[in-house]
Amino acid sequence: MQLRTSLCALILLCACGRPAARLEQARDLALSGHYQTALLEARAVLLTLRDDHSGSADAVRRGALKLAGDLCALHLDDPRCAATEYRELVKRYPTAPEAFEARVRLGDLDLRIGDMRGALEAWRDQVATAPDRPGADVAQLKIARALSELGEYHDARAAAAELISRWPRSSLAAAAALLSAATFHLSGRHADAIAAYDRVERKYHGAKQGAEALFEKGNCLAELGDDEGAVKAYTDALPRHDSPDAVQFAMERAERRLARGAAVNPRNMAAVWDRGYAQRRAVQH
Repeated sequence: MQLRTSLCALILLCACGRPAARLEQARDLALSGHYQTALLEARAVLLTLRDDHSGSADAVRRGALKLAGDLCALHLDDPRCAATEYRELVKRYPTAPEAFEARVRLGDLDLRIGDMRGALEAWRDQVATAPDRPGADVAQLKIARALSELGEYHDARAAAAELISRWPRSSLAAAAALLSAATFHLSGRHADAIAAYDRVERKYHGAKQGAEALFEKGNCLAELGDDEGAVKAYTDALPRHDSPDAVQFAMERAERRLARGAAVNPRNMAAVWDRGYAQRRAVQH
């Protein structure tokens, strides 16, 4: 342990000098697993460059900010630190390659901190700045999901529609369509939700997205008291759904409600007794 400490001190002493050399030394420290020491060295480089605005200084500063953000995000489990470093990088050098990489991580870091609005702005910035770069459709779906979680359903549907319009070949287009339908469901607009789920099922018929739409349609119908329609939707969803146990469970509950609601011959005392027992059990549970 003492040897490792001495080695780090020696490295830092040797690194004193040109900022570019010190940045490389910080990167070597990070590669060696000395993450906290590497972060301190990266920040020392930034302090050294505080009043230097030359082109060469900018290149080193970009690298130091990116390294500091990466260390905090990936190795030190400090999302607040990482967000601060990345945000400074994006602010100073919005079109630099390092800034594009930082934008990809900023939204998720803000979310970990609990700053939903900050995350939304970060994802929007990512999409607006580089709509053609990989991950832009992912950020757009995150925008739609965040808006839905905030209860801003109209804006969530608009964000989902934008994903489908701008990236029609994206593998996330189906998820956006399902999310859009779910916003009607969440806001209690069951008729609109059922119509939207039907559109998704028709578009993705035979695929797992179509099965998910059928399952959610069944849930919607069950909430409306249409257990017969719900059972049909569940039955159609079951063969292709990713979670058949969940579908089976929902379907059995709807079937039990149908059985309790079916007409009973009043002369069939056993059936009448079973009905009353089942209803009392339902109330108790």
